[in-house]
Amino acid sequence: MKTLIVLLVLLLPLLSIAQFEAEEEVTISKEQNDDVYLTGGKVKINSKVDGDLVTAGGNITSRDSIKQDLIAAGGEIMIKGYVGDDIRTAGGSLTIDAEVGDDLVAAGGKIMITDETVIHGNLISCGGNLEIDGKIKGLAKVCGGNLTLNGKIAKEATFYGGKVIINGEIRGPSKIVAETIEIGDNAKFYADVEYWAEDREVDFKDSLIKSSATFNEDLAIEDNQFSWGLFGVAALGFWLFYIFSAFLIILLLNALLKNWFAKAVVNLDKDVFKSLGYGIAYLIGIPLLIVVTFIMVIGIPIGLFLTTLYVFSLLFGHLVVALLITHYLNKRNEKSWNFWTIIFLALAIAIVIRLFTFIPILGGIISLLVIAIGYGALLITVIQHKASLQPSI
Repeated sequence: MKTLIVLLVLLLPLLSIAQFEAEEEVTISKEQNDDVYLTGGKVKINSKVDGDLVTAGGNITSRDSIKQDLIAAGGEIMIKGYVGDDIRTAGGSLTIDAEVGDDLVAAGGKIMITDETVIHGNLISCGGNLEIDGKIKGLAKVCGGNLTLNGKIAKEATFYGGKVIINGEIRGPSKIVAETIEIGDNAKFYADVEYWAEDREVDFKDSLIKSSATFNEDLAIEDNQFSWGLFGVAALGFWLFYIFSAFLIILLLNALLKNWFAKAVVNLDKDVFKSLGYGIAYLIGIPLLIVVTFIMVIGIPIGLFLTTLYVFSLLFGHLVVALLITHYLNKRNEKSWNFWTIIFLALAIAIVIRLFTFIPILGGIISLLVIAIGYGALLITVIQHKASLQPSI
């Protein structure tokens, strides 16, 4: 019990009264009163979630309401239920067919915002193909290959893409930067438009309602627009690279060290404070040892090796901790999760830990303490193993 209490304190909100599920196919069919964390090949949310929903999987479908935030990453994502706060999502194919209480931040290969969708906040999106058929009550900033607006944007809009088709309504001032700009018969601009297109000439037809359209050469090279577009692509690329690399490292660690993780959770369950102490000794002691080895000329090769090992342990510490937490949950709840279930659940936990570190100061401190506990438990396991190999006197 003491171990569980300490973990709840240190891993908030990761383990805070939240439900974890990880299977090949996960279905939520009963109302959830707290935050929910899910991972699996297929994830289906068919009942109400009263807190946040964090999920990762190959195919994700949400058909009921989520009271707070939705964070989702996967191959194909369909959101059909009401979301009370923000949606932050990334994937191959995204479909938003719901009312969103605040902002929608989306990145993907194909993004569809249906005509039934109402976004009460802002839309920030970057992808290969984006179609907006719904209503945006805030502003819209989007970039991508092909961008199509058939819906309505209540405030300002910025489009940055290869081909932009406007066949909807924009109430605020807008900027459009694209190789090709097409204006449909249903397009309406209620405020001034600045644009840049390769062929310069764009037929705005009867779309300008007490407003004007101005060709602006500076938009083609304007730093903030160019940087903003690259930022969206870079952010998507970073997360895709992070998820893929984290998956490979977790896969490798669990394949090589799964027995060590299983043994380490036993020590963690016995005395979490002892694990914390050993972990802090590791995090402080290794740098001191590295300094000593560099002072001694003959110890420089050892110092270089220890430095590489230490840097690696810090960079991937949250992945080690994610695996340790997964094995701990498996043991404590008397589960018999298979190899791949452990991998995908550890990946989902690692993503949440990484997001948690973005909280200034507090997130970094708690993450460091959690890493110390994880490495401490593993260090105790190694020491016990070596002791068992010593011949008895």
